Amino acid sequence: MIPKFTLGNNKWNLLLVIIICALIIAFITLYGIRLNEDIHEIAQEQFTHQQLLLSKQMSTGIEEFLNQKTINIEILANHISNTPPDEIITEFMNVYYNSRGIHVIEFINESGVITMGYPLENIPVGYDLYEHDQAYTFEKARDKKKTYIARPKPLMEGGLGVTIWSPVYDGDEFKGVALAIIRLSYISNRFLQTYDSPEEIYIIDEFGTILYDSAGQYRAGENCIDVVNETNPLLLQILNEQMNGSEGIGYYFESNTSEKKLTAYSPIKWRNRLWSVAVASPQSDVDDMIYSVYVKQVGFIGLSGGFIVLFSLSIILLLTRWNKSLELEVASKTSEITKSNELLKRANKKLMELDKLKSDFVSMVSHELKTPLTPMKTSAEFLLQNDPDVNVRREMLELIVRNIDRQTRMVNDMLDISRIESGNMRFRKDMLDIGEIINSAIETIKKQSEEKKINITTDIPTDLLKINADKDKLIQVFINLLSNALKFTPDGGNVEIKANESEKYIEVCVKDDGIGIPPDKIDKIFNKFYQIDNTSARPYGGSGLGLAITKSIMEGHGGTIRAKSTPGEGSVFILTFFK
Repeated sequence: MIPKFTLGNNKWNLLLVIIICALIIAFITLYGIRLNEDIHEIAQEQFTHQQLLLSKQMSTGIEEFLNQKTINIEILANHISNTPPDEIITEFMNVYYNSRGIHVIEFINESGVITMGYPLENIPVGYDLYEHDQAYTFEKARDKKKTYIARPKPLMEGGLGVTIWSPVYDGDEFKGVALAIIRLSYISNRFLQTYDSPEEIYIIDEFGTILYDSAGQYRAGENCIDVVNETNPLLLQILNEQMNGSEGIGYYFESNTSEKKLTAYSPIKWRNRLWSVAVASPQSDVDDMIYSVYVKQVGFIGLSGGFIVLFSLSIILLLTRWNKSLELEVASKTSEITKSNELLKRANKKLMELDKLKSDFVSMVSHELKTPLTPMKTSAEFLLQNDPDVNVRREMLELIVRNIDRQTRMVNDMLDISRIESGNMRFRKDMLDIGEIINSAIETIKKQSEEKKINITTDIPTDLLKINADKDKLIQVFINLLSNALKFTPDGGNVEIKANESEKYIEVCVKDDGIGIPPDKIDKIFNKFYQIDNTSARPYGGSGLGLAITKSIMEGHGGTIRAKSTPGEGSVFILTFFK
C-alpha cells in the first residue's frame, strides 16, 4: 500500500526540514565561533613571539655595533699612548674612515683640554672641561683606568649623542682620554628605520630617558616616566621592566584612544650602560591577520543558510569543502608565521654566534697587544738602568723593533679586515711575474726561517704566464701563508712552494710538514678571528685574521684558496689564479 502525503504531513515534513536546517546552521555558527577563537589565540601567540624575536634582533644588532665601536676606540687609545702628536691625527683618520658610525674623535690631554681631533671642523680645540664644569666623565675614565660610557646628551650640531671615554696610559702615566661620539640618529637610521612595518619602535635607557621614538610621541632626551606618571599603570610597568634590563612581552592601552597595544622589549647591555629597545603594535594588527578568514566564514554561513533550505542534502558537501578551505587558510597563515619565526631564529642564532666571536676576539686582541709589551718594557728598562756593550744594546733594540712590528701588523690586519667588510679594499693591478712575487715574500720572512732553520724550496717554471694582479696584496698573501707555515712547522722542517699552469688557470701550492689541521676545523680556518686553539695559554700567537684577509684578496682577484691537511704530517694551501 502506497502512503499518501497530506497537506498536514507536508507541513510537518517542511517544519522538520526547517528545524534540521536551523540546527545545522546553529551548529555551523557555533563551530565557526569556536574555531575563530582558536585561530585568534594561535595568531596572537605567533604574533607576540614574532615581535619578541624582532626586538631581540634589533637589540643584538645595536649591542654588537656599540661594543665593536668601543673596542675600536680602546685599541686606538692603546695604540696612541706613545705615538707622536703629529701622527695621532693620522690614527684618528684611519679609525674614522674605516669604522662607520663614529661622528667625531677627540683627544683630551691630562689637564682636561681638547687638543686635537677629527673631523677638524667639529673639534672645539682648546675647550677646557674643568672651566665648563664638564670633567665628571673625564675623571671617571681616568680614575677607573677603563673605558666609561656617558649618558646620552644633546650635541652642538643637534640631536642626541653618546660618548665613549677611553683613558690613554703609557705604563702608569696618564696621557689623557680618547673620546668618540656616536650620534643616536645614525643608530636609528641603520638598525631601526630599515624595517618597513607599522610597528612603533622606541629606545630608553636605565633612567627612563627616551633615546628614540619612531612614533614621535616623546621627544629624544625626555624622561618617559615623568610623562607617563600614574596615568597609564600598564605602560609604566613595562617601562620599569625595561629599565631593569628585563626581556619580555606586555600590553597597555593608549590614554587618548584606549587602543590596546602589544609591546615586546629586549635589553641592550653596553659596558656600564643599560638600554632597552621595544616594538609596540596595535592589537588590530593581529585582527587584520585573520580578517580574511572571518570574511570567508561569515560569507559561507550566509550562503549555507540560503542553500540549506533548498538543498539540504548539499549541506554535508558544502561543510566539507568549507572546513577544508578553512584548514588550508589556517595552515597557510601558520606556515607563513612559522617560516618568518624560523628566519628570525636563525638570524638571532647567527647574532649570538657573532657575539661569542666578538668576546673571543676581545680576549685574543688583549692578549696579542699585551704580549709584545712585556719584552719591550723589559728591554727598555734594561737599557735605561745599565750600560751594556754594543752587541747587547743591539739585541735589545732589535727585540723592541720586532715587537713593535708585531703590534703594527696586528693593527694593519684589523684595518684590512675593516676595509674588506666595508667594501673599501682597492686593488692596483698590473701584469706580474708570480716567481718574483714569491721571491719577494720569501726574502721578507727570510730571517724567521733562518732562526727556526726551516728550509724553503721553490719549483716555479721560468715560462709561467704573467697574471694581472696587485703586487703588494699578492706579496701579502704569500707572506701570510709562509708565516703560518713557519709558525706551525717545528725547527728544522721544510716548506715547499710549487707552481704549475694548465689551460684555464695557474695553481700555486704552499706545503709544509708541520703539525697539520684537524679535519673538523679545516673548513673554519678562513673565518675572521678563528683560532684552532683560542685559549689564553695557546702556544701560537696571532689575530686569526691572516687567512681571512688572504681569502678576501684572492677572491678580489677572481681566484680561490683552499686547504688540505693531515694532522701530524703537514698542510698544503692551494691558490688558483684563473686566466
